[in-house]
Parts: sequence; structure tokens; C-alpha cells
Amino acid sequence: MGADTDNIRRLNSYLNFKSRIRITDGRIFIGTFVCIDKEKNIILAHTEEFRGAEKRLVGLVMIPGKHIVKIETEDLDVSSLSDSSLSSPMYT
Repeated sequence: MGADTDNIRRLNSYLNFKSRIRITDGRIFIGTFVCIDKEKNIILAHTEEFRGAEKRLVGLVMIPGKHIVKIETEDLDVSSLSDSSLSSPMYT
């Protein structure tokens, strides 16, 4: 099995986990990880958006991969996936 297969399996294991995503403008989204596509766009369900001290419920949200700075899933840090699946330097 190749690295891509291992990374797909790892991403599948994060389905339905509570996830925290930080984007380039500083906002943080916390919700249930639903899916990711080849462009690294992520869909979260039951999502709350945090902007500084403000919090609001946004429900189902698609976060463009080009804006993602960091992804964390429950107590696991998924930002360390190998370069073959998430090769963008925006993952730290």
C-alpha cells in the first residue's frame, strides 16, 4: 500500500470526530468533520465560528483548503499527515 492509501485510511478514521480548524484570517471553526476533497476543502457540521471573543453558530460549513492554517481533531493533531496527501505549506 502506498502513502496515499494510508493517508486516505487515516482521514477516514477522523470522520465524525470533533475538529478545530484555524484559517488565515484568524477565525477558528469547531465542528464535526464530515468530509474533505482533493482540493483540501473541508466540510464541518454542527459548527461554531470563533472570531476573537465572539462566537456564533454557523451549522454546516465548507472551509476552502487554501485558507486552512491548522487542523486538529479531538486530541489528535492531523496537521502532520504526510506530504503526499496534504502537501500544502499551509499545514503547520
